[in-house]
Amino acid sequence: MHPTNSNLTGQAKDPLRSAFTLFVKELIWRYAIRFEPSKRPICLYASRRSGSTLLMEVICVNRGVMFSDQPFGVYTASSANLNLLPVFPYGQIAFPDAEEELILRHYFEGLLSGRVRANIPWKFWRPGAHLKNDRICLKITDAKTMIDWIETHFEVHTVVLTRHPIAQALSVSHMGWLATGKGLLRNAGYVERWLNDELEAFCWHVYRHGEELERRVLDWALENLPMLSLLRENSHWLYVSYEDLIAHTEGTVDYLANKLQLGDRRKMIAGVEKPSRSTKRESAPDRRQLIQQGNREALLNSWQSKLADEQLRACFRVLDQFRIDLYRPDSSFPDHRRIGRRDESPKVI
Repeated sequence: MHPTNSNLTGQAKDPLRSAFTLFVKELIWRYAIRFEPSKRPICLYASRRSGSTLLMEVICVNRGVMFSDQPFGVYTASSANLNLLPVFPYGQIAFPDAEEELILRHYFEGLLSGRVRANIPWKFWRPGAHLKNDRICLKITDAKTMIDWIETHFEVHTVVLTRHPIAQALSVSHMGWLATGKGLLRNAGYVERWLNDELEAFCWHVYRHGEELERRVLDWALENLPMLSLLRENSHWLYVSYEDLIAHTEGTVDYLANKLQLGDRRKMIAGVEKPSRSTKRESAPDRRQLIQQGNREALLNSWQSKLADEQLRACFRVLDQFRIDLYRPDSSFPDHRRIGRRDESPKVI
């Protein structure tokens, strides 16, 4: 599974259409959407194609909760916001130096106050959109290694979301997006804190010689290693898996609603039933069909039929190197005990 040259950076966008859309968004953000923060922000940390857009939208059906979709993403940022951010390799923000930290702190303060608007809702005519907001949910996919830094400096609710690494890797491969792990490997601070020499060498070997799916799973491991390692010592962080959200919707929604003080459980549950914006745009046709049919079990297990046994073993050899055992080869669901959480179904949380 090696990508072609035309499939290395994702799907191309028409520049004129993108410029016009951004112009319309900026007008709406400036003159139509109101944000007066009075409630604790929610930081949702997840990898791309992990169900993060769905969970973000489910949280934000509650009146007054506004999302900011990938506010640190250099590939989704407007030119105005891009000038406010230091640029890291492959867009993965990790271990900034003192000057970069000041820039990021100022930017994050702007997000929480409303001074900076980054990918907030603009289709105000859609159901669930709010013109007046007092709370923000930031979906963070490109600064997950900053999770403890953000909590140290800001009073936020922290939510960690994961999806089975192979299912996520297959989805990212379908999109043809750039690797993320290389950016983290090129960050000296990340390597010093989270890797040793042997593991660093292993990672570079996989990126240079491994099959595409192994490289994608390595991306997942490098991205999620800090969050999974820190979950045990931060029991107040919320942990949710995409699999539990889909299979045990009511229990997962109750868990989130209770912990985050969200009042509209009915709308949240209904929101899980609808495909997210990114699913409608970017999922493979077979997944869209399963979503439309409401076949949850087949949806969660669909990845298992897409790879040979040796591919499966190769991917889990990568995870074994990191001692990540949250997911297993024979199940789509995580083992919550591996990150210091109770091994209970969200149905009874």
